[in-house]
Amino acid sequence: MRALPAVLVAVLVLSTVVGAAAPGTAPVPSATDIAPDSAPIGAPGANAPTQVGVPATQLASNETASNATLHVLGIPPDRVNRSSLEGRTVDLGPALAFEDNETKLTIETLAAVERIQSADTEDRRQQVILQELTTIEQRIISLRSRQQAAISAYGAGEITPRRFLVRLAVIDLEARALDERRQRIDAFAESMSGLSVESRSATLERELDTFTGPVRQHAVSVLQGDAESTRFFLQTGSDSVVATTIRNETYVREAYREDLRARGTGIITLDEALNNTTQAYPHISALGLRESGTSVSGTRQGDNSVLVRIQHERGQLYAFVDSGSKQVFKEFQYRPLDTLRTTPTDGAVKDGLELTAHQTYAGGPVRIQLNRTDTGRPANARITVGPQNGQSAVVGETGDDGTLWTMAPGRTYQVTAIRGNSVVVLTVRPDAPPLVNQTAAGEPANATASQAAQSPSDD
Repeated sequence: MRALPAVLVAVLVLSTVVGAAAPGTAPVPSATDIAPDSAPIGAPGANAPTQVGVPATQLASNETASNATLHVLGIPPDRVNRSSLEGRTVDLGPALAFEDNETKLTIETLAAVERIQSADTEDRRQQVILQELTTIEQRIISLRSRQQAAISAYGAGEITPRRFLVRLAVIDLEARALDERRQRIDAFAESMSGLSVESRSATLERELDTFTGPVRQHAVSVLQGDAESTRFFLQTGSDSVVATTIRNETYVREAYREDLRARGTGIITLDEALNNTTQAYPHISALGLRESGTSVSGTRQGDNSVLVRIQHERGQLYAFVDSGSKQVFKEFQYRPLDTLRTTPTDGAVKDGLELTAHQTYAGGPVRIQLNRTDTGRPANARITVGPQNGQSAVVGETGDDGTLWTMAPGRTYQVTAIRGNSVVVLTVRPDAPPLVNQTAAGEPANATASQAAQSPSDD
């Protein structure tokens, strides 16, 4: 591993941008303007993100990185318990539950504000503020327990993919509401002399981040009818979860690895967090935008996690680095589909049709291409995807250009194109994703396609 240049570390430590935007809100050039509807909860209090520029030649050449498959955080194939593709549309039951939860959480926050405002002395107000922060800490413990229970139940086959997705979405909703409450409490604390909750609040913020994600939030929008129906890839290990989807022509991914956390065992500086992220994602770092492409959020000497955001030529990365393990334990990635590097399969030919899958990796996007064999021109047909010898589901139509993007299952699967009386079937064996944090050197363990295919079957 190569350390960051000393001059870059100095820039990171010394140059805090006044009035910097919260992570994920800085403008992105049009080539990578993916307009995420969900970013990490925000920059902690007075700890505005430090903006730094990462030279494109730092760890890899820009040309090499432009053509590389970019690393992702995920679950090693031999630790996967279960994976599935879940298609969701408007669902009245969960939508009503979300609305009810939002109302209750809003009332709770207003009650907390009222308790602080009605305190008759400054000492009493300080006590109430500290009590309210303690309440949020207790709720975080409950959220962690509920998330682990949901992961375990899904992995054991005790709940359906639909129920698992709803539970993740509800946890996301509650975590965001708790962070809004934290921010309002912060505002009261900042107006009082002799009371500093900055470090404690920053720790709460980063912990609440571990229960939120862009895929979960998009699931809420779909279930409530605020977004079009889509497909969600879900995968779990014993204490880990990966969720992905395609939204607005963008591949959106979130991953959480509880086994890479070591709470209470150390501290991490901002430069260490950036250095470790750069080592874990060398190609993304090489593609980082030179002007305000990277920011780091967190306490400068804190026993919690640090958020590193990298805007790059092929999308955006939000990496959470644990203070104890010094490793990335959670990530969000936004990747416009036209920036993905795909590998075509051998085409299947039947009934005058040729079907090809241009794949990325298991759980990632796959581009289906259908052409007529007599003219080579694109063909429009209905496409289904499903496990071998299992039930397939319709995922859409290829359209006039013969192309359809969809999500790939976690193991070997079949793609079927149906055009009138013509049917062609293609078997696809996806590669394993290029995972970070898999070797002592920080490079991904290049699991083979056969290893990916041996993961537990998709539902």
